[in-house]
Amino acid sequence: MVRYTFRIRHGTHTSEVPVNAPNDEAAWHDAAAACSDMIRDVISRLKHSPEWRLEVVDEAGTIRHLFRLTAETFDP
Repeated sequence: MVRYTFRIRHGTHTSEVPVNAPNDEAAWHDAAAACSDMIRDVISRLKHSPEWRLEVVDEAGTIRHLFRLTAETFDP
């Protein structure tokens, strides 16, 4: 098993969740599932801080995958 960290950033808030996965592809799928689980709550807060990120970071501190959700409003 490889140790990864899911680093979640939204505005000034950052949280880190340690995750064990057998390989990089499994870590990607675990992160995608976590994003799917959180999306409803994330969208409701995007007006106040328009970018949300989940970074999958390996043991060396390298970002292996990035899931990003942004919201923009354009005035006519």
